[in-house]
Amino acid sequence: MGQKIHRAFGPKVLTGLWVGATLSASLVAGLASAQPGGLPPIPNTIHAANGSNPSGSWKGKSITLPHSRYDLTLLSAAAATGQTVPFWTATVTSPVDTRSYSMSMVGSSPFAAKPTPTTITYVPIVLRLHVSNGSTVAVLDPTKPACGDTVPIATRFFNSPLFQKVTYISNGQNVTEGVSGAQLVSAFQRANFWSYVKSTQYGVNLTPSTATPIVVDANVTGALYTIGCKSGKTATLAAIDINTFDAVMQSLTYKYATASQLPTILTYNAVQTESGGCCILGYHNAMMTPKGVQTYAVGAYIDSGVFSGVDDISTWSHELAEWMDDPFVQASVPGGGNDDLTPSWGNVGQVQGCQNNLEVGDPLSGTEFAITGTGGFVYHYQDLAFHDWFYRTPSKGSGGRYSFAGTFTSSQSTVC
Repeated sequence: MGQKIHRAFGPKVLTGLWVGATLSASLVAGLASAQPGGLPPIPNTIHAANGSNPSGSWKGKSITLPHSRYDLTLLSAAAATGQTVPFWTATVTSPVDTRSYSMSMVGSSPFAAKPTPTTITYVPIVLRLHVSNGSTVAVLDPTKPACGDTVPIATRFFNSPLFQKVTYISNGQNVTEGVSGAQLVSAFQRANFWSYVKSTQYGVNLTPSTATPIVVDANVTGALYTIGCKSGKTATLAAIDINTFDAVMQSLTYKYATASQLPTILTYNAVQTESGGCCILGYHNAMMTPKGVQTYAVGAYIDSGVFSGVDDISTWSHELAEWMDDPFVQASVPGGGNDDLTPSWGNVGQVQGCQNNLEVGDPLSGTEFAITGTGGFVYHYQDLAFHDWFYRTPSKGSGGRYSFAGTFTSSQSTVC
């Protein structure tokens, strides 16, 4: 059973490892032997956020894609030599089934005697897509303003609370107290483990590899739609096959990032389809390359009014938090690698049916909360589930609740 991608659909709708310049042969051999069929090619490990159109014509559906599996011991050795992102691992026993589960998250352990912060370098990539439907070419350009705005999308995005520090109150607790503000995912992770880290500098901080975002152009084919936005104006939305699109994302990732960095690839009004079904708004992924086990995140800045509960950075709040808490997406990988597996849960948020992974955005897709960022611009992020919600363990999070903005006041009540 492969990893599930959640999307909306409807009719006519809109690897080896490198240490510096020296190949780490033992790690390459170990990780390659863990892959079905060896290297290359390596199938993707991919997880996505879906969109639901307010017209009601698009409905949610789950699909599966092939997975790579990674041995945690080898991944730890890779992280020690910069061949993947730094991460920590712990085990938790769920009272719902008395099973012990392993969880791995980016950064350092909040359970350490003295929790410490971690800084991850992200690679800011702005993707200008030239999308052809056979007769027309539309340029979806994040270096220009979104519909109804006057400031370039890329400027809005990289000045947002995803990357700039602001104050967060989570369930009545100032989870940024003592750290002079925090970026969104760092604030979420502090809240996630608040009973352990509230008096520390703990966090997962993102710092750019370059002061100026990398702007690149790519030509792809896809469907083009004229859409309305809240300003009363119209814009263009492109729907691109996920396999075609991800090939471009992997190429950009390999070209511009090292395995210990996080490429953040920003698009504008570009969604992905699978077998013609729409719409995937963003995803995070882990793949084997000659540089190491590479994680990356992709997401669209979507005009307000196109999808219900989706504005500006809400998709990205979903994906960056999931990248941090489930970087290698290993739940239920055939043959092992059940890292970040959880007791089953579902029928909530974007999930129709059941799944059993630590994807902290999925149960709360469509929830939106406003926060003021640079220059007084009001951004929107979605609520995010704490790890205890999945494992049905007593909350270690802020205010004793089970999600960052307090939507969940108790854990998932039953096994799906």
